[in-house]
Amino acid sequence: MAFDRQGRGRRDARPRRTKEERSLFPVWTLIVLALCAALWGYGAKLYGDRMAAYEAYAAIRQTVGQTTFFPGVTVDDVDLGGMTMQEAQAIFSGRQQQAAETFSLVVSSGDKRWLITSQEVPVTFNAETMLERAYAVGRTGTFEERWNEIERVREQGASFTTGFTYDRTAVRRLVEIIGDSLDVEAKDATLDAFDIAGRTFTFTEASSGYRIDRDALEADILAALDAHAYDRVITPSGETVEPSVTRAQLEGLFGRISSFSTTTTRDNDRNTNIAISAGALNGRVVKPGETLSFNDCTGQRTGEKGYREAGAIAGGVLVDDTGGGVCQTSSTLFNAVVRADLKIVKRYAHSWPSSYVNKGEDATVNWPSLDFVFENNGKFPVFVVAWYEDQVVTVEIYGQLLENGMTIDLESEVTQTLTPSDEVLYTLDESLPEGTRKAGRKKRTGYVVDTYKVYKDSAGAEVKREKLWTTTYRAMQDEILYH
Repeated sequence: MAFDRQGRGRRDARPRRTKEERSLFPVWTLIVLALCAALWGYGAKLYGDRMAAYEAYAAIRQTVGQTTFFPGVTVDDVDLGGMTMQEAQAIFSGRQQQAAETFSLVVSSGDKRWLITSQEVPVTFNAETMLERAYAVGRTGTFEERWNEIERVREQGASFTTGFTYDRTAVRRLVEIIGDSLDVEAKDATLDAFDIAGRTFTFTEASSGYRIDRDALEADILAALDAHAYDRVITPSGETVEPSVTRAQLEGLFGRISSFSTTTTRDNDRNTNIAISAGALNGRVVKPGETLSFNDCTGQRTGEKGYREAGAIAGGVLVDDTGGGVCQTSSTLFNAVVRADLKIVKRYAHSWPSSYVNKGEDATVNWPSLDFVFENNGKFPVFVVAWYEDQVVTVEIYGQLLENGMTIDLESEVTQTLTPSDEVLYTLDESLPEGTRKAGRKKRTGYVVDTYKVYKDSAGAEVKREKLWTTTYRAMQDEILYH
């Protein structure tokens, strides 16, 4: 209650503060409160900003750390954003299967067709590599670099394209298979047969061939596969291959290469043996690389085959032997063979020179140890024609003629004469009765002979000569057999 100046009391609408009371709320208190309020507001704002920044960072961190493809990443125009690697692989696995199935090409020639697919030509896809590259977008560098890359790709995109390769060497192998199937070999005319009776040859006809151009076929296939032109049908090209030898060419190349004859004695038994052995040779065919053996042709000379006892040289002594005289046939064959330029495999000389051929130009035989064998070292078969008639045995060789009309002859030269000793040689022979003697080998002069193979041109002039061999006929002294 307040009083006025007259001492009358009155009620003050606003209580008065005492001096002490007024001192409790100074002006600066209001300032402090205002500052506090400002600080609180700033703190609240700062807190709010920091919370917003944290939330943005957390969102960025979550985005950067996601295990799916980032938005904007495409492979073959397929948007992979938000997909896992497994989901993307499933999509492209199906695409690879489809691509492998469409990878095919047809090669056609006449009624033959070849389908080239990924089974024959292995295909390798790079989808896995492209997916790994696409997945790596935004996953390299610092955190900030990764985020910047993710944002850039979100706006601008990042695209990848898959492809495949195929085994080009497999294509070449297929080309060889196709080429071998389509190739037709040219056939040269060749010798077909020889008629012994008519001494005539027959020949097969030549025929043209065809060869596929393998390089061109390979290039066409590769070009189609590279262009994915799988509906293309490729027709191989090639060229005709002419035979190298025609029938007309062969007909002038064959005939009688050589012929040799020797004159026999009047001994009917000996001539019978010569005729039988010549018949065993007649008509024999010797193919290239093969050999002919005189002993194989005649077999063992026996009475059952018609051979007779006749004079033959055995151990340097002339004795009667079944088949005696066949050495003249083998020597005649030898001379014909040498003149046909065939290879001599086995040849043995007699103990002393024969009367029916020159020294060094004989070829003795004796079952089964001594044989005459020759080899056909030419390119075509040779045919032996042999016969006996009127004390003459002849052997002819037919086949491919020597080049340019060349002929071959033999020339022999005695380089040394071996004089036998005058001393009589006594030799024990237990097959004789005791106390008896018998004349053995007769005294004979020996010889050393060089034999040459002489080549002559079509005019008969010598072109070259080569030494065939040296033959030694040993000297023999008189011999007395005793027991």
